[in-house]
Amino acid sequence: MARLTYVIPTMVAFFLCSAMAVDLRNLNDKTVPWYDQVIPPEPFRGFYGKIVQCMWTLDPICGKKVYARIFNPSTSVDDYCCHNIATIGVTCNRYLGWALSLFEKFKHYAGLIDRRSKIIFVDCIKRKL
Repeated sequence: MARLTYVIPTMVAFFLCSAMAVDLRNLNDKTVPWYDQVIPPEPFRGFYGKIVQCMWTLDPICGKKVYARIFNPSTSVDDYCCHNIATIGVTCNRYLGWALSLFEKFKHYAGLIDRRSKIIFVDCIKRKL
């Protein structure tokens, strides 16, 4: 399998840039969480295509705030980002969390990512009402 340091498929790069709010120029930066990680295969055909569709709606700043909140519950997601997260919908929210948990480095956190991304989404829906 290819490593991110050598081959960057367009769809995965789009996902990473959107959901993690990272500039394409920084994908080989050793400080990013996915540096030198094996690109996981799609769990089903077209999965990364769906991720790309989701990323067009998710503001990269909000993706970064959700990522921070998942791994550090003391951080917050502001009203603007909650509205943005509610707008992407439950399916995109689940797929983005699922995509992150596919990376070997994050597999141990799959349950945590799923649980906290659901909590964040529900909290944001409540705020939107």
